Amino acid sequence: MKSMTMKERFLATLRFDELDRPWRFETLGYWEETIERWHNEGLPRYVFNATVAVPYFGIDFWVPIWIGAHEDPGFFPHFIPKVLSREENFEIVRDFAGKTFKQFRDGSSSIPQHVDSPVKTMRDFKRMRWRLNPDFPGRCDNPVWDSAVLASKVLKAPLGIHFSGLFGFHRHLIGVESLMYKYFDDPELIHAMGRRWADLTKGVVRRISRKGEVNVLIFWEDMSFKSGPLISPNTFRQFLTPYYKEVIDDARECGVECFTVDTDGDCTLLIPLFVEVGVNCMYPFEVQAGMDIRKVRADWGTQLMIMGGLNKRALENTKEEIEQEVMLKVPEMLRQGGYVPGIDHAVHPDVPFENFKYFVKMLRDSKWPGVCG
Repeated sequence: MKSMTMKERFLATLRFDELDRPWRFETLGYWEETIERWHNEGLPRYVFNATVAVPYFGIDFWVPIWIGAHEDPGFFPHFIPKVLSREENFEIVRDFAGKTFKQFRDGSSSIPQHVDSPVKTMRDFKRMRWRLNPDFPGRCDNPVWDSAVLASKVLKAPLGIHFSGLFGFHRHLIGVESLMYKYFDDPELIHAMGRRWADLTKGVVRRISRKGEVNVLIFWEDMSFKSGPLISPNTFRQFLTPYYKEVIDDARECGVECFTVDTDGDCTLLIPLFVEVGVNCMYPFEVQAGMDIRKVRADWGTQLMIMGGLNKRALENTKEEIEQEVMLKVPEMLRQGGYVPGIDHAVHPDVPFENFKYFVKMLRDSKWPGVCG
């Protein structure tokens, strides 16, 4: 079989078609402390972050355009970040998304402690709604995005747009705890935010689609703990389903094929809800939260492209344990198609450099049955 481009390989995986080889996306990234550790174990110093690690490790990729993500609801322009107060080890910061939180002053990796959110009332939301206008001058007409479109064409790689998903959007602006009450106490506000999110997302996709072929939309939706989702299926269908369907249906008209959800925790109850609205790819399927990609494949067949699902903790230990985790899942998943082998999140600092290299080599050197033509 002739060699595929990255774009051809990604879309063939999505369609459960024959491949020249599996798509190479063994991890979502690396902790900063992981890179620092690996510098002492043989990783060249010029590989100083996850972006540089992509070509170094030969990872396949989509060229990203970032509208929103796990820290950003999609504001443009952003708020001006500001340190509100300082203590010996901590500082209180208002970030570029208008959230206030407490964080370590030394920059160490940790989850910042939430202090306050920018939206409490409809009046608050209306005051910042202009920052969510897809047609605001400079949002879509900027050289960074034009370069991304050009790079996807030159490299023959998929072009992907990253958004905060709708639950993530609510969560960014309201805060998790307050959001749980707002679904019941202020549904008008939640729907107004959903309407704005849908208009922003559709507008951006249409604008960028005029510049080049958009292949993937990626929605950040961390909405589950180890025991399951934060909201019920009924709440999802009432406040998320209509807007997701509108966005995905509109994007399909623009030629987008892949609709990906990045969600941690036990997402078992969320999968049918996302499939209903048109999502056809999910990751990373956290093993520690009880996710088993073999069961997900058995339940959903060719309706869902699966990325990840290998226990990142196995990489801490012996090569035998790495082999066991890989062989338990990867051969059968690849035989069935629609699967991208990888761990269930970023590589953490307890993973030795040699173990990660062994993991990658094992996945790439093996001749998986039923994969290649």
